[in-house]
Amino acid sequence: LSEFDLEYRREVFRWAAEQVRATVADSTWQAFWLTQMENLPIADAAERLGISVGNVYIGRSRVMTRLKELVKQFEEVT
Repeated sequence: LSEFDLEYRREVFRWAAEQVRATVADSTWQAFWLTQMENLPIADAAERLGISVGNVYIGRSRVMTRLKELVKQFEEVT
């Protein structure tokens, strides 16, 4: 990828992330962020957040699905 393409993708992700973060519970966002962006093991994220491992998986999945939907919508419009 070119520098331009990489920066474009980062900006689209930042935009989508802001949209999603505003619509989900903080623990749901943190479950996503800790496990996907910081590569924290699921069990460690669950312990840190005080939620079950299953809830980490569910929260992460919901955020990822919504991010993908928003990016797709954004790219269809542009």
